[in-house]
Amino acid sequence: MYNVMLVDDEEEVRLAIEKKINWDELGFNVVGSASNGLDALDMALDRHPDVVMTDINMPFMNGLQFSKQLKSELPDTKFVILSGYDEFEYAKEAIELSVEEYILKPVNSDELYQLFSRLKVRLDDELEKRRNLENLERYYQETFKLINSQTQDSTAHDLVEKSKAYIREHYKESDLSVDKICNYLNVTPNYFSSLFRKKTGQTFVAYLTNMRMEQAVWLLQNTDEKAYMISGMIGYDDPNYFSYVFKKAYGISPSKYRQQRGK
Repeated sequence: MYNVMLVDDEEEVRLAIEKKINWDELGFNVVGSASNGLDALDMALDRHPDVVMTDINMPFMNGLQFSKQLKSELPDTKFVILSGYDEFEYAKEAIELSVEEYILKPVNSDELYQLFSRLKVRLDDELEKRRNLENLERYYQETFKLINSQTQDSTAHDLVEKSKAYIREHYKESDLSVDKICNYLNVTPNYFSSLFRKKTGQTFVAYLTNMRMEQAVWLLQNTDEKAYMISGMIGYDDPNYFSYVFKKAYGISPSKYRQQRGK
């Protein structure tokens, strides 16, 4: 249903139009009527009619002035100008306002019925186009969000993989830190730490420590290097700290670990 408002300074004209037409059958609902442009403007801004049928010659504010002001506020409103004046200037101004119809009094029920039948078709067509446009816009927004999300996921994955490769190449360096790897990746420490933990399930320090411990185990099993030498080879300047970290990870010291495996 579309809302229509009737504006005419002659009450009998408004009542006749409202009563003589089967609005429900046409797909319209009369939401109000007013006797002058000022009252009509306030009412229209409150009730947002889809169509306004207005007389031209009214007190305080004529129909064309009213239509012009309302159109500036509600540009989608359709206007039907009803007038007893067959003058070129009125018709010209009505055209400039892009009114839907300009008809002369007196009008009969059949004429108005046909007029609003035509308006209903136009309104339905515009509504369909608007819905299609909204659906298309929604589709593009959802597609953009999906692509953007996939791009972000891909970028984040690449960043974490680069950081892992960097750690593999530099884990032997005792000064390897979050700040150092962030300078290499050109990201902030907060962003990197959050992203790395989200993607790997570990903090940067835990990941680096696990890698160093795995290398320590391999060296203990496959070489005769002393524990203090292995400490330096995997990025620990302090052998005692290396032993502490190793024991925390495996429950025994590096030397006992080697002894248990026959080295």
